[in-house]
Amino acid sequence: MTDTTTLEALAATLVHAREAACLTQEDLARRSGLSVRAIRNLETGHTARPRKQSLRLLAQALGLPPADVGRLLRTPRPEHRPGPRSLALSAELPAAPRPHLAGREPLLDRLHAHLVAQEHPDRGRLAVVVGPPGAGKTALILRAAHTVRARFPDGQVFVDLHPAGAAPLTPDRLVRRVLRSLGGTPDTDGPDEAGARLRDVLSRRRVLVVLDNAATEAHIRPLLVDDVRSAVLVAARRELPALPDRLELRIGALDRPDAHRVLEDLAGAARTRAERSAAMDVVESCARLPLALHIAGLWLTTRPHRSLRDLAHRLADEEQRLRFLRVGDLSLQDSVAAYHQGLPPQVTAALERLAALRGDFGTDEVTARVTPSREHAADLLDELLHRQVTHVSAADGPDGTRYRLHDAVRLYAAHCLAGPPGHTARTAPPALPRQRLPQRRRDPRLRATT
Repeated sequence: MTDTTTLEALAATLVHAREAACLTQEDLARRSGLSVRAIRNLETGHTARPRKQSLRLLAQALGLPPADVGRLLRTPRPEHRPGPRSLALSAELPAAPRPHLAGREPLLDRLHAHLVAQEHPDRGRLAVVVGPPGAGKTALILRAAHTVRARFPDGQVFVDLHPAGAAPLTPDRLVRRVLRSLGGTPDTDGPDEAGARLRDVLSRRRVLVVLDNAATEAHIRPLLVDDVRSAVLVAARRELPALPDRLELRIGALDRPDAHRVLEDLAGAARTRAERSAAMDVVESCARLPLALHIAGLWLTTRPHRSLRDLAHRLADEEQRLRFLRVGDLSLQDSVAAYHQGLPPQVTAALERLAALRGDFGTDEVTARVTPSREHAADLLDELLHRQVTHVSAADGPDGTRYRLHDAVRLYAAHCLAGPPGHTARTAPPALPRQRLPQRRRDPRLRATT
């Protein structure tokens, strides 16, 4: 069986039958005796010659009589219209996080419902998850993408818009990248033509595009079409208020019970319960951030001979905490550094001046430390909140709205960017270029002492 239309019809019909039976691919694999990979390949059309025995096993697992195997081969799903045969399927999703996302289950349910909704057939499906560094945005969107991928058999595309150590992708490069993933050849096209071709593909096929580390609406707009066949799922470093018809979910630190559950899942229930006080100290030192807790849990997992109190003692030192929260290629400091690199200079300057404040602050503190203009101070506070480096700690109080820097951001600005004691001119690490005063403004006589 090599006919493309028949393969697409078979894939769509299998997906429809499985979903009608309320089964996941894993459930169907257990019932049928086939592997999850084999089922996934059938549902995405990657199997060029499906075996009759495999289809028979699937029909039986789905509760269909054996005679319906032939119907599986002949009957396309009514609402599915195959896209151009010249465009290939793509399955680019990275592996979903293995541990369950403690505390994120309601958000996962909302994302799933939005991405598969059919209530508004004239609107595209766009979901944006925004939050501070280390909050687990990427893990959440990947888990959500895996739960709905069977609904998008024409391709699942994943793009990191700002990979570590590289320049961010421009909107034009993103359009070409997605179009290539879907089998197009945009190299000779101009930006406008490539964008038009991509919109044509997304409007006629069922494609899921997942974007990580988005920082501007300009990256998302070329992917939006007034059609429900395709969907776009985004993890953003700042709010994207100008995007239409979006579901926007804001995530931050976990509740204490959920944060403790993340650590317990990795380090073991018996171990954390035996040192409950130390475990809670670790949770608080990690600011209840999923990334920090995951790193702490892995540190304990690879050191079964070490106590939780050892880890809690290490994390108690604020000056070294970010540098210590690193295991393998996971690093909380690197996550915060990537955020810092994309901040405008005025936000960076304000952040460094406010880093010494361990508690709440408001307009008065900003006017005292950053700018004498109260209007500018209010705008700056909005921008810090918008950029996910602060959160509102108290609203409508006697002193107005109060803000607080996210703990990891505060530690990065206070200790990773600070110079030695008494040094007033802060400089960023080499990997984080920042604006400095031109050399001609400095007194040459001072160079030998700085």
